[in-house]
Amino acid sequence: MNIIWISILLVIAVTGSGVDPADPLEQIRAFSRAYEFDYVTWTLGALVRKLSQAALEVDSYLPPVEQRQLVLDYLELKNQANQLENELTWLIADPEQSGDQARQVALQGELARLTAQREDLAPYVEQVLQHQLDSALMELDMSLGGQLVPPVLFRSEPNSYALIVSPRDEIRQQANIMLVRGLTLDEITSLESAIEASVDVSALVVGIGGVGLYPSMIIESGNIDWLIHVIGHEWTHNYLFLRPLGLAYSSSPELTTINETIADLSGDEIQRETFRLFYPELLPQEPAQGVQGTTVSAGSSGQVAAPPGEPPPFDFRAEMHTTRLEVDRLLAEGKVEQAEEYMESRRAFFWENGYQIRRLNQAYFAFHGSYAAEPGGAASQEGVDLGAELRELKARTASYRDFMHLVAWRWRLEQFEALFKDNP
Repeated sequence: MNIIWISILLVIAVTGSGVDPADPLEQIRAFSRAYEFDYVTWTLGALVRKLSQAALEVDSYLPPVEQRQLVLDYLELKNQANQLENELTWLIADPEQSGDQARQVALQGELARLTAQREDLAPYVEQVLQHQLDSALMELDMSLGGQLVPPVLFRSEPNSYALIVSPRDEIRQQANIMLVRGLTLDEITSLESAIEASVDVSALVVGIGGVGLYPSMIIESGNIDWLIHVIGHEWTHNYLFLRPLGLAYSSSPELTTINETIADLSGDEIQRETFRLFYPELLPQEPAQGVQGTTVSAGSSGQVAAPPGEPPPFDFRAEMHTTRLEVDRLLAEGKVEQAEEYMESRRAFFWENGYQIRRLNQAYFAFHGSYAAEPGGAASQEGVDLGAELRELKARTASYRDFMHLVAWRWRLEQFEALFKDNP
């Protein structure tokens, strides 16, 4: 671990002491301030934790096979804890079993034991995963003079939330404010309602997977696919922050989408290389071959055709893309109320098909629309599909390293449009 980079990348934003009550952001923060996350305190605490972990040198004295098993054991503890939490929730909510105090106490005791065991392992697991992803990035030729700049550095945390705010008459992130952990559903809905009642905006509190601080904040998970991808995604933001593209993150909605999409594509590549080096059994199998030697593929949506006479499977991404296009059309015509009624009707439609979306509004698309790495996603606009263009650009670039160097040093949409038009 290169501890020098911990100090170099510790950037603390200093804001003015004056507060303008006419500022739309300050009007929003009048409601959110009591719930806002303290970045400075968390970052300083995370740095202290990383400095203490550096002395452990788990990657130096523990054989690779034992490092791998340590990670898998940690994830299994997380999954066991999740099962106990679900059982405890249902036990408390079930009127017929809510009086079973002995069972509740037993579950709470077992959950506390697993949590303590997992927290004891967490510093070692973080160091192992950092070393594994560093190794993957070195294999992907991302080092500079034999050093990875910046090295992978993260701290795992329980579930966290962000407040997303968008204007009602367009889909745009007007505010993205990280909130403290442990908010109840009542607190979440009250905050959203209070903001919308006082400011003419659309608000949504969403769960987040990670935050591109340094060290990165990564939300705990028992899913190794998701975990390694998110660590890689957030490392990419750290990498881009040292280059023009990351610095231009908030300069326009398009640049935000480009940053997030590249981080997702990069996360996929880092995950694949990490699996190849340390978890080869988790690599996806090659597509099966049909009887005539042709590849059997599920297509870009990952779904196969329905048997004759049966309805096609529900395609969430395609339906959400359709929803986004219609909302954009209605908002462009100034039909804000109709757009909101349409989104609520579509939310009911998604719910009926197994996708339990709590709120579907402008803020939902302002948040999820920044991620265009998957085909057919909500961020793909009619006539301009940044996700498809970036996937194609990556496919025709010789290597992951070349792709990252190509995009990281551009900071205007027209520069990317020129890249998209270029032929190799």
